[in-house]
Amino acid sequence: MSLYPFFDPKHLSYMGEYMRDYMPVATNYDPPTSSLNADIVNTDEKFSVNLNVSQFKPDELKINLDGRKLSIQGEQDVVTDHGRSAKSFSRVIVLPEDVDVASVASSLSDDGKLSIEAPKLIPVPGRSIPIRKMPAIDQQKY
Repeated sequence: MSLYPFFDPKHLSYMGEYMRDYMPVATNYDPPTSSLNADIVNTDEKFSVNLNVSQFKPDELKINLDGRKLSIQGEQDVVTDHGRSAKSFSRVIVLPEDVDVASVASSLSDDGKLSIEAPKLIPVPGRSIPIRKMPAIDQQKY
C-alpha cells in the first residue's frame, strides 16, 4: 500500500519522467568483481579471509601486510589480436587487535580459492602482584 493513496509525487518530477528509461540500467548493475566478495571468519582461534580469485593467475596476485592493514590485489592485462583488456581488484582489511600478525599465512588452491589465515594471540592470564615492604625514605634528601 502506498503512503500517498491519493497523491503520487513522482508525477510532479519532470526529471523523473525523463530518467525513467535509464533507471532499470542503474538498478540492475552487477559489477564484474562481484564474484570476489571476501568471506571473513573471525573466531576465538583464528581470523581468516577467503576469496575466489580463479580469474587471476598466481603471479597476478599480491598480498601485503603493513602493521595490521592487510592488502590483497589482483591485476590482469590481456592482449589479443582484437584489442586489449584489463581487470583488477583491491581489498583492504584491517586485522583485529588480537590477531598474531607475525603468523599470517596464505594459500591458493588449484581451483582459485585464496585463503589467508592468522591465529589469535594467546591471552596473558591475570596474576596477583605481591607488594614488597621497603624501608622509609628520608625526606630531607629530596
